[in-house]
Amino acid sequence: MKKMIVLLAAVAMTFVVTGCRSVFTSDGASAIPQISADHPGYAAVYSHKNVRVNGEAQVNVLFGILAWGTEGYAENANFSMFSFLPSDENVAKRAAVYEACQKNNADTLLGTRYVLTVTNYLIFKTINCKVSGFPATMDNVKKKAPYVLPDGKLVWMAEKPTVVK
Repeated sequence: MKKMIVLLAAVAMTFVVTGCRSVFTSDGASAIPQISADHPGYAAVYSHKNVRVNGEAQVNVLFGILAWGTEGYAENANFSMFSFLPSDENVAKRAAVYEACQKNNADTLLGTRYVLTVTNYLIFKTINCKVSGFPATMDNVKKKAPYVLPDGKLVWMAEKPTVVK
């Protein structure tokens, strides 16, 4: 019985000692929506508020595959090239953006800044994400028109491009 208590104490101590905590900070993963100039269509017109807002989300992960703890997430918030392989950190970021947008009646956040705190144990991980950014709402859309640049390249833009020398 005494050996069993020592073994259980050693296992409990291993979980306490092997747990680690990391804090990551990133600037603007999607600060400004990228202009799609290679095909016709429509471009979104946003208006934003000059007040920075915050959102927060916590995601729990078991065995690296089972994640829970969010009520919703921003669908089109892609943070990686391989969006078909979502990481746990990206799930937390998307949930934090969703929470900030819901609280502030916004469609997206501009100039985002993320602070990720990861507490990692052997089989269990907790990710806490805090996001801040400027809330923006889509007010209108503009039809794209074709423009020929001085180098001869054809681009489709909502506004006439200017060449800076």
